[in-house]
Amino acid sequence: MLGVIDVGGGLRDIFGAAIFDYCIDHNINFEYGIGVSAGSANITAYISRQKGRNIRFYAKYPLRPEYMGWKQYLRHRSFINLDYIYGTLTNEGGEDPIDWRAFQANPMPFKIVASDARTGRPHYFDRSDIKHNNFDPIKASCCVPVVNQPYVVGGIPYYDGGVTDPVPIQKALDDGCDRLILILTKPRDLIRTAEKDSREAALFLRHRYPAMADALCNRAKTYNDGVAYAKRLEQEGRLLILAPSDIGGLKTLTIDPDMQMNLYHQGEAEAKKLDTFLGL
Repeated sequence: MLGVIDVGGGLRDIFGAAIFDYCIDHNINFEYGIGVSAGSANITAYISRQKGRNIRFYAKYPLRPEYMGWKQYLRHRSFINLDYIYGTLTNEGGEDPIDWRAFQANPMPFKIVASDARTGRPHYFDRSDIKHNNFDPIKASCCVPVVNQPYVVGGIPYYDGGVTDPVPIQKALDDGCDRLILILTKPRDLIRTAEKDSREAALFLRHRYPAMADALCNRAKTYNDGVAYAKRLEQEGRLLILAPSDIGGLKTLTIDPDMQMNLYHQGEAEAKKLDTFLGL
């Protein structure tokens, strides 16, 4: 079973959006998808075959004050307005809705990674948890700790899935995949460091969510271990890593449409590696 993993990365995941647009153009169909944070939104639009939709969520809408900013933080205690992004814009009747009928018509299995704030462990939402005009699992998966309050779904507080399972290869294998495409939004040889994660965890999460703080402190190692595992599978011919060569200093929430479009074009070029890997 051919699966795709998109690890997210905030506004840098316009890189992944380009890869999915390429797949739509070239009729490349995955049999399974698992998304982390922004990666889950990318896969949702891929399932509904809405080419170009994701670009607007990285390079157009973030320029609006409703999307994110200190005004949102003061009003909602969350810097990123997830209800605006994956509700107001995305629901039927919104400015840029998911084509719900097309999404439902495509049976591709799809998992969304979020982090349970109480336990500091990953939770895997299924596509059946997404309802018409209710994309709460995606909001939970995209809820960046520290800058946002946890997003509550079914009475459970969640944070970004990238904290607890940032490279969910094992989950994809456990679910039956034997070939995988892994989309990263940092250079493949980048080694993540833990200093900033540890400091933020100690300052903002330790008292209320100690297990989540521990997970945040360990995030760099978890990510690095996941990428190392991916490289081993790639050497075996079971996995293909698609990653940008240069992110131009873009961080998770950096708004720079020119640099983001540069990342998009890198994604277009990198996606051509799919042809060889898949024997197209």
